[in-house]
Amino acid sequence: MHCDGDFRAFASAAVCRAMLLLGVMVLATSTSAPISAQTSGPLSAYVAQCSSGDKAACSKAGMILSDPNDTNFDAFLSLRYLQDACSAFDGAACGRLALIYFDGEGDVDKDWDAASNFAQRGCAEQDHDGCDVAEAIFADSSSPYFDAEKALRYRNINCGFGRWQSCMHQARILYNVGDYRNAEQLAAHACGPGGEDRQSICELAGTLKSRRIKLEQAEAAQRAQQQAARQAAYANKRAIVTSFIQKRDYDGAIYAAIYHSRTVDDAQYALTAAINAGAMSSIYIDNLHVLDYWFPSGNLNRVVNAEIASRSRGNDCGIFNCTNTPGASSRRWAAQNGGNTNSYRRPSSSGSSAPSGGLSSGEARKQVREKYRYAHCTMNNNANRNVC
Repeated sequence: MHCDGDFRAFASAAVCRAMLLLGVMVLATSTSAPISAQTSGPLSAYVAQCSSGDKAACSKAGMILSDPNDTNFDAFLSLRYLQDACSAFDGAACGRLALIYFDGEGDVDKDWDAASNFAQRGCAEQDHDGCDVAEAIFADSSSPYFDAEKALRYRNINCGFGRWQSCMHQARILYNVGDYRNAEQLAAHACGPGGEDRQSICELAGTLKSRRIKLEQAEAAQRAQQQAARQAAYANKRAIVTSFIQKRDYDGAIYAAIYHSRTVDDAQYALTAAINAGAMSSIYIDNLHVLDYWFPSGNLNRVVNAEIASRSRGNDCGIFNCTNTPGASSRRWAAQNGGNTNSYRRPSSSGSSAPSGGLSSGEARKQVREKYRYAHCTMNNNANRNVC
């Protein structure tokens, strides 16, 4: 048995090694003998210690029995010792069990239910073999075990372990769902010496980098244009206010600042000019009430209020009719709505169900892509959802 390129593209190096391990089981099981007859060396001691409850010894015994290069090789017998060790959170034992069940041969039946279970338990304990098997099982889109969320999770873990194939697959998935920035980072991580196997991922990394640079340059140019346009618009508005001040029309300058520029800076500029010119008496009373609202404290507020007081006629509030005070609009709203200060309700949303029935190959690929998109962009409030 040998591992060809197609298999390496599907699973990983560790799963490939498992195929070699399991491929010789047929020959080995035909000559298996009872444990007492075929044990030798440290295996006998490990077996005895395991029987006494030493889970670490169980793991060592299971590893020896599942090693095809050992004279004591017996894959079926190794299961009992590996399971004892895995139950004690021995990640390596769980990972070895996942490898054995992933492609069972000889006297060990193939069992992906068991393989996925042991793989996840092993990966949770940072065992690389367990993570490899988990990725191989959940990333197979033609299998009933396919799970986009888990496939992304275990590919990401294996990429972190340095599995360039996992980084490559993850990068292509992210590229297909539109997350180009993260796809570029993973593709660059996967790119390296390795011949033609890595050439395509290196080309993808280069393409994405070139595209990103062009987009960033275009965005920077657009931001510069927008900033220049904002500055030009601001300068034009300030020029209009200045033109009134130059004509000594200070009420016109304040009116332009309030209703044309609509900025506190221009209002402060016009009001300061009026104060310095001693022209506060020329300011229309309603504009003074607006300025009182825009400048709630400080010297400008004192000057404005002094001018309002000098013209006061009892409780006269100008055009505001004494209602332009903090909270007044909320109180009016509550009075009109039976005391409810917030009658807004967010409309409910409804989900959509996936189509069922026979699928063409194109429809199947589309559904797989959408499952990956949902898993990467939407589930668990993923931070990358906005780029999708």
